[in-house]
Amino acid sequence: GGPMKATKVAEKAKASSVRQLRRQATNLVRQLSPERLKVAIEFLAFLREREEWEATWDILSDPEMMTMIRKAEERWRRQGKEAFLPWDEAKKALR
Repeated sequence: GGPMKATKVAEKAKASSVRQLRRQATNLVRQLSPERLKVAIEFLAFLREREEWEATWDILSDPEMMTMIRKAEERWRRQGKEAFLPWDEAKKALR
């Protein structure tokens, strides 16, 4: 077992609960009148935008992260894109 197995189990449980939540949301959406559906869509868009702003704020308020970003920008200015991995290769390396 060990911690890796526990992590995998937790990830599966989380994924199934997320699926369950999405299914529940879909069922509720189907029951809404067109007028209420428009309100729900506006609210969902607001929540998504707020989540993006919160993630942005987390980055902006993290001094280490901002230092890394500034260094990367400086390197990009000096060396160009050749100094960086293409996104497709970076994604493969993360797997």
